Amino acid sequence: MTHAGPAVPVVVHDPRTTTGTAHALVFAPVTPTWDEGAFFAPVIETLTGAAGAGAGAGATAGPDPAPAAVGGRAAGVTSAASAVRRGSGTGPGARAGAGSGVRAGARAEAGARTGTGTGPRGRAAAGVRGGLRVTVVDTLALLDEDVRTLGDLVARWRALLPEFGPVDLLCGNALGGAVAQGLLPYVAPETGVLLVSGPARSDALLEQRLTEIADLAATGHTDAALALLHHRVLPEGTPAPRTVSAAVATSRPAPRPTGRPTAEAPNRPTSEPTPRNTPAQRLDGGLRLLCGIDLTPAVEAHPGPLLHLVGGRSQLVTRRHTAAAPHHRVHVVPDAGMRPHTDQPAEVSALIETFLREKGLT
Repeated sequence: MTHAGPAVPVVVHDPRTTTGTAHALVFAPVTPTWDEGAFFAPVIETLTGAAGAGAGAGATAGPDPAPAAVGGRAAGVTSAASAVRRGSGTGPGARAGAGSGVRAGARAEAGARTGTGTGPRGRAAAGVRGGLRVTVVDTLALLDEDVRTLGDLVARWRALLPEFGPVDLLCGNALGGAVAQGLLPYVAPETGVLLVSGPARSDALLEQRLTEIADLAATGHTDAALALLHHRVLPEGTPAPRTVSAAVATSRPAPRPTGRPTAEAPNRPTSEPTPRNTPAQRLDGGLRLLCGIDLTPAVEAHPGPLLHLVGGRSQLVTRRHTAAAPHHRVHVVPDAGMRPHTDQPAEVSALIETFLREKGLT
């Protein structure tokens, strides 16, 4: 079933229990194409209650095999994102104002999802428990030539945030996690936060590794960029297949000017940019947005609960790239890489279930 909704690619997973009313908004990482949330499948199972539903209840493990798609697949990205950009004026607020039908449809769907709109604490006090409704969005759907920093992308999403209705849990992986943290000053104070390898700040090593992949994509070596990215998300110490080493060695771009890229002046290729919805442009544009970031103040100031999961053997985002207030929790998953929810799904699922239960979200 297709719902009216925001003008970006969206997939909605219903909770596995009828009493579930809390709403989780998930921001996807950089992927070469929109995968409709497949990257986060183990986490979605836990959020919707599928992981713990049990055969006795007649539930099938895993996300709903036919989640409601909003905004279409890759073919819908250009028209959906351009609808946002065509709003009058130049600021993010003007972009969000494009199309009253978009707002009306999203509000109608949000109302159906959240019922009376009461917060998670009110629902917990009333004894209402169950899985969450999960909305997964393509974080890069709003990427265009005007988005040159993470702050630019956060501003785009800030303008669209009201269209999703009340959000009880803000989630994100990698770039999606960075965007989620950038949005913290603009959500309700009690909003829960679940991050998986979502950097709050970068350093020279992370930027060097991200830029190496982005440079390959920017110079037309998309296969090599994808091969290197696939290797980098695996746990450190995992041998790189010879095909990865060969692809990178034979397609390595010419040396670029040295110097750390910053959020104000990203180190971008000077060649003509490719369309923003191609795999090369998504890799190039998306990965560079993580260079020179520091979201520490926004994270530390958030009064709501936060759980951040990172891999103990991650080659990219590690513990040192996270930020947290004293009441937040950062958990390092041993033997996991950039995607601990894939490397250690049972441990990650248990951690998330405990977090949701303690915070009254399930």
